[in-house]
Amino acid sequence: MSITAYYFWSPTCAPCKAIKPAIEDLKEEFPQITWVSVNTHDDQLLLSKQYSVSVVPTVVVEVKDVSTERHSGTAIAGYYRIIRNAIRATGQS
Repeated sequence: MSITAYYFWSPTCAPCKAIKPAIEDLKEEFPQITWVSVNTHDDQLLLSKQYSVSVVPTVVVEVKDVSTERHSGTAIAGYYRIIRNAIRATGQS
């Protein structure tokens, strides 16, 4: 099963800029996840609407046909939690 993490951000969002290094660390720590960066000011695929994202920064983690979880804000522990839940759901390590 594949895991996709959508990272919704805005270039004018101060909290987005503050957590950007932590998001980059997550990408390195969890290479088995497909990461999609979504600039909400240039969201031509309308992913923000599809995932009902109205606040940035937000990460939506989707395990195809199993679950979708989200976390918003600057509390990095929440991002780790939803990623670990997705990994457990797929049986990956």
